[in-house]
Amino acid sequence: MQISTRQGADLQVGRCYRLIDGGCEPHQELDAYYGSLDEAIADAIAWVEPIAQSNHQGPLIGVEVSTTRGEWRTCRIPGPLLCPLPR
Repeated sequence: MQISTRQGADLQVGRCYRLIDGGCEPHQELDAYYGSLDEAIADAIAWVEPIAQSNHQGPLIGVEVSTTRGEWRTCRIPGPLLCPLPR
């Protein structure tokens, strides 16, 4: 994962994001730390897009953010992701 200057600043102050599954546990397949909420959601959409069928929603995915105390707080409860329409 390459981190931009802004994202690097967030990580330096201890703020990072991670994806969680429908059970609010760290996501097994998207096990990474992200420098921004947008980066986390973009990675999740890229992962869901090929497996989600047009008549089915993909797996439920949420996002947690780290606190300055080293704990995790949910900032997006697990739900279906809205993926871009095929071209």
